[in-house]
Amino acid sequence: MIRLLACTAMVLLFSALILLSVDRNIYRTSGWVRESKYAAVLGWACTGAAGFILAGLLIYL
Repeated sequence: MIRLLACTAMVLLFSALILLSVDRNIYRTSGWVRESKYAAVLGWACTGAAGFILAGLLIYL
């Protein structure tokens, strides 16, 4: 179970990195302001979820 949570946290961090660095810039240069904001919010939400999972794992271990 611990390995599953750790892998989930890593996938969430990778997804957040892609959302915040690539997708947001593509939407911004295309002029899609609303989609850029949604990508930023979703990226930070993924980062927060991964942070909670990692903090929980550190407390558990």
